[in-house]
Amino acid sequence: MSSDRVAALKERLAALAGEVQRREDYLAIIKLQRAYGFYIDKGYWREATNLFAEDATYEQGVDGVHVGRARIHAMIVKLTGGNVGPGLPFGQLHERFQLQPVITIAADGLTARGRWHELSMYGDYGTSAHWGDGVYENGYRKEDGVWKIASVRLYTNFVAPYEGGWATLTPVEGDWRSPALADFPPDRPPTDNYRPYPDVHVPPFHFTHPVTGEAVAS
Repeated sequence: MSSDRVAALKERLAALAGEVQRREDYLAIIKLQRAYGFYIDKGYWREATNLFAEDATYEQGVDGVHVGRARIHAMIVKLTGGNVGPGLPFGQLHERFQLQPVITIAADGLTARGRWHELSMYGDYGTSAHWGDGVYENGYRKEDGVWKIASVRLYTNFVAPYEGGWATLTPVEGDWRSPALADFPPDRPPTDNYRPYPDVHVPPFHFTHPVTGEAVAS
């Protein structure tokens, strides 16, 4: 076999190895975000926040930015009524489905972005039930070969009562903020003060159009 042929085969093998690595990275990020959803569903706050990088950020709706794994854990506990977990109390529902992933991995294979759709069901037996809807634009980082969540940006679209649902929301009700965080201020102000449903707000797309390659305005 000629040296040129050997060189071509080595180049092809290197390219295939790169493709395999990117597929493995993609699947690892999908698993990471889905695991987050399952842990959050059932009150495993520590397990959920252990998916984050130490210096990660979390921003939900217009509640501002919480910085660092410890602060994110404390915020989640506050949001869920002070339940430290693991597990939910009797009658509490906290389902947050992680749907429609679009993952973009950086050329260096060390960072990535992900857009997800979240559909939520919250409630307490016999007292309340709510729907929720939103879009994530999250960041991920590979540390020592392990993918972690580097940033969560959840654009809450609405939180509406089960009875009547989003059809009955007024603009004031749609401009939803987390009352549980009133005494737990963020580390940084909101990155944008958008107005959710019934107003129309499209969170910025981190990725270009898959066919045209053009940026899509939000």
